[in-house]
Amino acid sequence: MTTKIIVDPVTRIEGHARIVLDINDSGDVSSGHLQVLEIRGFEKLLEGMELFKLPLITGRICGVCPAAHHLASVITIENGLGVKIPTDAKLLRELMYLGHILHSHALSTFVLTGPDVLVGIGAPPAQRSVLSLLGVKPEIVKKVLRLRSIGQKIVEIVGGRGVHPVTSVPGGQASRPDSDEIENIGKWGVEAGSLVKDLSEVFMEKLDNISDLREIAEIPFHSVALSDKGKVTFTQNICKVVDPSGEEERTFTADEYADNLVEHPMQGSYMRSVRLRSEGEEKKYFVGPLARLNVNSSFSTPEANRLLADFKSKGNPRLSAVDYLEARLIEMTYCTERIIEICGGELGDGPIITNASPAGGRFRGIVEAPRGILIHDYEADDEGKITSANLIVATQNNYDAIDFAITALAKHFKQSGDDNILMNGAEFALRCFDPCLACATHAAGSMPMKIELRSNGKTFKVIRREGRV
Repeated sequence: MTTKIIVDPVTRIEGHARIVLDINDSGDVSSGHLQVLEIRGFEKLLEGMELFKLPLITGRICGVCPAAHHLASVITIENGLGVKIPTDAKLLRELMYLGHILHSHALSTFVLTGPDVLVGIGAPPAQRSVLSLLGVKPEIVKKVLRLRSIGQKIVEIVGGRGVHPVTSVPGGQASRPDSDEIENIGKWGVEAGSLVKDLSEVFMEKLDNISDLREIAEIPFHSVALSDKGKVTFTQNICKVVDPSGEEERTFTADEYADNLVEHPMQGSYMRSVRLRSEGEEKKYFVGPLARLNVNSSFSTPEANRLLADFKSKGNPRLSAVDYLEARLIEMTYCTERIIEICGGELGDGPIITNASPAGGRFRGIVEAPRGILIHDYEADDEGKITSANLIVATQNNYDAIDFAITALAKHFKQSGDDNILMNGAEFALRCFDPCLACATHAAGSMPMKIELRSNGKTFKVIRREGRV
């Protein structure tokens, strides 16, 4: 008879979820599954909205990754309209987004996952928090908070608001920082680079203490990420798929995403998984910082490029959920270098806006959210009003990989005989992916339902309601 261990709620993640571990008759973990318990139904809310308002509205889906939805939305609209924006507008958007990724990665690495690494997975829950770290290692926490504040301040200055940016509009940017603000951002980039270096040294030393978990948490899935001719990129580009051996399998554009990806409902959850379409069995994959480093061969900045080469020298591709933690450190280094480059002379004083008018049609776009590829897909009528919308967010793309990693680490920690360590290990597996659940849920009223009517242990009738896939 199968029993269950339930971790409810899961802590130190964005959103509401629980982990269900199935325990077989031998007392071993047979499977683990993440169940997402909240539903926002944001796609349904977008119906009837004016097309050009979506970059402001979709940013409200989430307070953790609003800049990602803001940028994905405006790029999606520009793709559908065929609008090309000025160079300076692209640079300003990139600058805002680098601040967003710096802020988001710092939160995930040091505040959410950090206590597991810096204190230990087996430590009591009261000790595994950033507040407990403040009492033990205050200098580390101060550096983390300063790094996050730099990223958030960059978003605020360039994006107009720190949490829900507003300056990216169809056709370019609505405003630009003045020269003093750009100079200050450049100085913050230098400071952030020093902070990332100091924190990375401390973090990597502790990460070595759990190196045995790398192989245990290996995920034999494909990697999917955007690629700019082999360079890591966060904005609209070609989506590349690499198999677990490191061989490129295919590429596709935003317009082709539905021909390559298919969504599936998951048991007991308001979040869907996404898989690669295939003539045979659909293929599972993961996205995010680790996938970006697997798919690409270089960064455009020197120190990040050096760190990437070292990362790949220890395995290419890298497939462990634990490898996500190191991948975020490398990307933070890139963000600081790129911020310095843009503010040091790349950004000029040219135009930042071009004409764009709403129209009907199909609109699709892809960006790299901090957690992985984010797809927006809209249809609008002739008046520019939204008739349907579909959003595929990073955590959906990682769903299968999350369940795989939870199961692997839960099996490992079950051997300790301590259920608290078992549950800590399952949560740690989830946190490696930096899940963001509020925006990963789909339209209200479209969830599939299956009800079995049973008598004396036997099913005599099944009632079904099919969901939209």
